[in-house]
Amino acid sequence: MKLTDRDLRAEAARELLARRAARRSLHDFITYMDPKYIESDFSRSVCTALDQFIVDVEAGKRPVLCLAAPPQHGKSEIVSRCLPAYLFGRDPDLRIGSLSYGATLARAMNKDVQAKIMGSRYRNVLPATRLNDRRVAHGDDFDVRNTEEFSIVGNRGFYVSQGVDGTLTGKSLDVLIIDDPIKNAKEALSSTVKESLWSWYTSTAMSRMSQNSGQIIMATRWALDDLTGRVLNRYDRATDLRYQAICEDGEPLIPELHSLEKLLETKEIYSDYFWSAMYMQHPIAETGGDINVDMIEVIDAPPAGMDMVRGWDLAASKHAGDWTAGVKIGIYEGLTYLVDAVHIQENAHEVMQRIRSVARADECMQSFPQDPGSAGKSVISWIAQNLHGEIFTSSPESGSKLVRSMPFAAQVNAGNVRMVRGKWNDAVIDELRYFPIGQHDDIVDAISRAYNHLALVGRKTGILDYLGD
Repeated sequence: MKLTDRDLRAEAARELLARRAARRSLHDFITYMDPKYIESDFSRSVCTALDQFIVDVEAGKRPVLCLAAPPQHGKSEIVSRCLPAYLFGRDPDLRIGSLSYGATLARAMNKDVQAKIMGSRYRNVLPATRLNDRRVAHGDDFDVRNTEEFSIVGNRGFYVSQGVDGTLTGKSLDVLIIDDPIKNAKEALSSTVKESLWSWYTSTAMSRMSQNSGQIIMATRWALDDLTGRVLNRYDRATDLRYQAICEDGEPLIPELHSLEKLLETKEIYSDYFWSAMYMQHPIAETGGDINVDMIEVIDAPPAGMDMVRGWDLAASKHAGDWTAGVKIGIYEGLTYLVDAVHIQENAHEVMQRIRSVARADECMQSFPQDPGSAGKSVISWIAQNLHGEIFTSSPESGSKLVRSMPFAAQVNAGNVRMVRGKWNDAVIDELRYFPIGQHDDIVDAISRAYNHLALVGRKTGILDYLGD
């Protein structure tokens, strides 16, 4: 059908209005850049928060925005791909840093931002902002364009992308975007990785921020003490923006992308912890993580005559932040009993004295983990010298902490665990409740070792046939 002059004028007017809106609003910019973009309350809410973030940066308020949303809902498209291009259109002198868990992902984001700025629709809206037409690996501040950085031609603005272990040497940033600083759940639950990331953030990233800068941290809420949690505790001005895959009214966040039926199927696959962290952005599941401690019954005394084992988890040193833990467990007629627990944070000599006194009082098997290599053998040899005459065993750990805890966790969740009343109860319950996302897991490791030792011995001897294979 041939368009009339009136139709053409109306279309031109709509195009003009759309371009004007795209210069004033991030959401309008995104929908103009991609006419097929799926709009949602989520996208509008995030863009409204980012529009305010931009205003606050321009006003010198040094905003900090922490954004958490479920996977595959388009948060990176908004924040990491579209926002930098939009910011350069508003102010081509801005210096923007984009950081992800790895350099490969960071380079991919860089490529996408460049593609948007160099596209024809971007030129329709923001023609004054442009990049060098040719790729330049090195050069002065106004012509660089490669996979790690690019400059805005004729202005002081630039974009740099790196992994979170990057140095950012010589770069001063007005806007910092951290998108997915943790690769996976294994890293997210590693105390070493969390401490390393926090050290990088405080020593490297923050040292590069300009006087009136703003920062956006976008990450899954894996744990209370993850990067987002620590940033929220550090800055009173930080905004905590979280979105759940299934909203409080029971409806999906973006039904066009992920229906309620699909999300509920996903929920069935994941444990409470992973669903809560990845899809609901709560670092602790409402049920208390993977172990439902409310199912543990407290009793006054254990049954007489049952076989028992005390499992140990050894701390590296007094000041390493971990504790040495020893938990005594018994199994009797299908029930598991937490009989006693000790929690020690002293020097090596004092720890060994306590272990020796506990072992002598127990009169039961003591089970110790053996680290790999000669160092692990030396520790076990030292333990053997100090536990002369006592019954003990040692073996390397097999599998992750989470995997090792699963057999005991299954017994807790089935209501098959009893705990003898004692002053140590609260420490045990707290650690079980927050595992695997709490600050400590020494007690859980000790419990896993004791329970798995008993279950294994029982299967070999036939004593614990009710446990099954």
